[in-house]
Amino acid sequence: MQINLKDTIAAISTPLGIGGIGIIRLSGKNALKIGDKVFRSKNGRKISKAAGFTVHYGHIVERSTIKLKNAKTKVIDEALVTVMRAPRTYTKEDVLEINCHGGIVPSKKILELVINNGARLAAPGEFTQRAFLNGRIDLLQAEATLNIINAKTEAAFSPAVYQLEGRLSSIINKMREDLIEFIAPLEAAIDFPDESISSAPGLKLGAVLRKIAGDLKRFIDSADKGIMLQNGISIVLAGAANVGKSSIMNALVEYERVIVTNISGTTRDVVQELININGMPVRIADTAGIMDSSCVITQESVTRSLAFFEKADLVLFVLDAARKINKMDMDVARKLKNKKVVIVINKSDLKNRIDIPGIAKMFPRAPRVKISALKKQGLPSLEKKITEQFFKGAIIPEDELMVSNLRQKKCLEECYGFINNAISIISDKGFEECLIFEIRQALNSLKVLIGENINEDILDNIFNRFCIGK
Repeated sequence: MQINLKDTIAAISTPLGIGGIGIIRLSGKNALKIGDKVFRSKNGRKISKAAGFTVHYGHIVERSTIKLKNAKTKVIDEALVTVMRAPRTYTKEDVLEINCHGGIVPSKKILELVINNGARLAAPGEFTQRAFLNGRIDLLQAEATLNIINAKTEAAFSPAVYQLEGRLSSIINKMREDLIEFIAPLEAAIDFPDESISSAPGLKLGAVLRKIAGDLKRFIDSADKGIMLQNGISIVLAGAANVGKSSIMNALVEYERVIVTNISGTTRDVVQELININGMPVRIADTAGIMDSSCVITQESVTRSLAFFEKADLVLFVLDAARKINKMDMDVARKLKNKKVVIVINKSDLKNRIDIPGIAKMFPRAPRVKISALKKQGLPSLEKKITEQFFKGAIIPEDELMVSNLRQKKCLEECYGFINNAISIISDKGFEECLIFEIRQALNSLKVLIGENINEDILDNIFNRFCIGK
């Protein structure tokens, strides 16, 4: 996507639908001039003459394009208009925000009006992309903006806020400064061999590199946690028919999401919900019970269930505590042999008749938990077992900084590899030219991480995930 920073862009920045207000945002050199064309303030002053960070009451109007003495002006809506002047704005450009009445029609009519008067429709994420391209934020902060918008739990929200504040960027920039401080005399000694420039790497550079390597390793180790907190994990309830999967689903989502009856095979399709388990976003799916049947619908239900088993990050294998393990239970167990599993023994409020040595032998490392979905007993223990499969201890200690996507993790891993190569060269008393190469490569990885040296296709991929208007 070719971004032309000379254009003035516009978009609706609030969700379309019925609400209290709608916001249409403009950014660019002509934002205030367009404001003059579409806004009539109560006091008659032009928006382009207004001071920055001021709010003005009036009406959005559509003026006749025919220049006649008695040409009429049509009022579109009552509005408050906020003026923000460059460079102290989100995009570092002139920004105009029109607050109109909520609803689909007012917002769309005003957007059409500003486009007809010289703006163009913003691309997805273009406001934030301009903030990045104009140097107000780096790429880590831009990605944090998206994470804040998409955060499904407070545990995902807090790290994104810290990253938006620039805490992670500060650490990365300090690494860069430390590396540049040591690489400069090394390069100077090679470029000017006749000058008496000390270039011996020595113990100090080795200590600096080991510290940087340690910091990088901590971020890399936290990456999977950060990615999970942003994207969520997928969990599937699996088991034979009538073991209580739908009752467990309803208990976890805390309302009657799935029909529950005493009739075997009530659930025919996959039912999904997004829930919060101890701060972790979870996409949970209830599936049809696995059974032998000549019924075409039942066969299709089982096929869909098996497909979800394959894609799940974790399977809750549900067994009925009130009966002995049967053939269908064993068939389900064999289909889950290579999956991460928690064994859930449901109906524990009834007389216990289950005997699970065979199942336990198939899943020797799988945790087991007894619950009663009907009586709402044992659910906290189940939720704890679920989170323990992905996190040890607390999901996120307070103020923890972590990377939040695969792009960031890859950059850190590349940098970590180059730093370790440099450490080995110092230990082996290798050539300084090789040492310089590895440090330069490490610096380049950090540049890509914060967006100073990055492919345009990657930028497009990042910002296209934003909504239009942000």
